Amino acid sequence: MSNQNKIAELRSLLQARIDRDRLLGEQLAGLEIDEVPFWVVDVETTGDRSDQDRIIEVAAVKVREGEMQRIISTLVNPGRPVSNFARNLTGITNQMLAAAPPPAEVYPWLFSQLKKGVFVAHRASFDRSFIDLEARLLGLKPLTIPTICTVRLSRRLVFDLPGYSLDHIAAYFDLEFGISPSPSSRHRALGDAWVCARAFISLLELAKKVGLRTFGELQQLEAMPVRKARNLWRI
Repeated sequence: MSNQNKIAELRSLLQARIDRDRLLGEQLAGLEIDEVPFWVVDVETTGDRSDQDRIIEVAAVKVREGEMQRIISTLVNPGRPVSNFARNLTGITNQMLAAAPPPAEVYPWLFSQLKKGVFVAHRASFDRSFIDLEARLLGLKPLTIPTICTVRLSRRLVFDLPGYSLDHIAAYFDLEFGISPSPSSRHRALGDAWVCARAFISLLELAKKVGLRTFGELQQLEAMPVRKARNLWRI
C-alpha cells in the first residue's frame, strides 16, 4: 500500500470516528436528564502529573434516573512504588498494590462500560487526563464521551460557599465520607466517587428546578458564565 493510500485510509478512519462521536453527542444531547447514563469517576494516583504519574485506584458509579445503579471499584498495580505523599493521603501501600490487577486487566473492560455514557468527576480534567494517559499507554482507543465537571456545575447551581472542593460540596448536601451507607473514606476512589455521585444527583435536581430538562441544556449550563447562571434562579 502506498503512503498516499495509507494516509487516505487513516483520514477515513478518523472521519468515521468523528462521525460516530458526533452522533453519540447528538443522541445524548436530546435525551431527558434522567435517561442519560452518567458515570461518576474518581481516581487515586501516584502523584498529580498526568504526564508521568499513574492511577493506583479507580472507581466509577453509574447514575441514571436519579439513582446510583452500579458501582465499579478496584486497586490498580501501576508497576512502580507509591510515593510517601500518595501513601499518606490515601492509605494505599505498595503491599496492597502488589496483589492488584495491572492496567491491562482493568482498563479495556472499564472503558467498555464507560464508552456509551457521560464522564462525570469533581475536577473532571484531572481524572480524565489520567484515564486518557492509561488508554494511550495501552494502545486503546481514547474515550470520546462527553464530560461534566461537578466543580463547574456546582458553581452555577450553588452560591456563596466558602469553596467548591468535594468536602465543601459534601457538607452543603449533608454527605459524609467513610460511614454507612458510604462504602469507603475520603481520598479513596470509591468513597470520593460515592459522595460525588450523591452530590451530582442533588445538583441534577437543582438543575431541574431552574427548568433544565435535557442533557444538552445541562451542557449549556456548565458552559454558561456563573453570573448568567445566577439569573436563572430569578426567572
